[in-house]
Amino acid sequence: MPVDKRTVVTAVLCAVAALGASAAVAKLVPPPEAVPSARAKAAPTASPTGPSSRSQAAKPQLSAPPGSTLPPAVTPPPGGPAAFTGALFTDGLNSDHFCTATVVSSPGRNMIITAGHCLLEGDQSGGSAVFAPAYANGVAPYGTWKIEQVFEDDRWAEGTDDDYDLAFARLAPDDKGRTVEDVTGAAVLDTSGRAGEEVTVTGYPADRGVPRTCTSVAVRESATQQRFDCADFPGGTSGSAWIARDGKIIGILTGGDTDDVSTSTVLGEYAASLYAKATAKKP
Repeated sequence: MPVDKRTVVTAVLCAVAALGASAAVAKLVPPPEAVPSARAKAAPTASPTGPSSRSQAAKPQLSAPPGSTLPPAVTPPPGGPAAFTGALFTDGLNSDHFCTATVVSSPGRNMIITAGHCLLEGDQSGGSAVFAPAYANGVAPYGTWKIEQVFEDDRWAEGTDDDYDLAFARLAPDDKGRTVEDVTGAAVLDTSGRAGEEVTVTGYPADRGVPRTCTSVAVRESATQQRFDCADFPGGTSGSAWIARDGKIIGILTGGDTDDVSTSTVLGEYAASLYAKATAKKP
């Protein structure tokens, strides 16, 4: 039975609220509304009734046994997917990561792209969600970046239409005044409607401390949807960028019926319009 993406990700809020977090964190994810056909791959931190059939509850992050340490993480050089892909956390590195995002090239050099069901449209400056590029085993080599504002298509934000399950988020500068793209590099967004070609996808399963990467040929299923068949993309991998052989983003992981089948909208005119809105200069 399909699971409502908004119901799945709202479980994040239940766990956060139980820990006494501020009401501002509630802006992280939208409330349950409609029941979309695809099953989400965003991951709740906990669920009082157990994990859903699609988005698994997060398990403890990878940690070292008492008295020992994990091997040091190798910092990937900036400019590649390993550096500009990262995990979204509810409240810093000590909280759970629930979705994946990627730095997308933009005029302000401060933008990430992810799935619409991962974040709630609007001003997020009062919240606590952060993006950690190149995160691995509890270490964020490029730091964490606070989310300022999220942009979504109204057809997703108001109607949860799977064909528009996409979001851009503007990030605040770090404590040194740098923009995220200046530090990690970024991928170029292609909104020409490409589909049915080889892509490499990197996502952060919520129950692990390292990302999962796979390359496969995507299959176009309709004018608005495409499919990626690669094993082991569970809850937490929502928002993963589908990067073509030329290095451009041509899809964003939004769901799938199993951990081995993932879906994305076809990034066409609606994605171009949303990107233009997100990158427009502030009034």
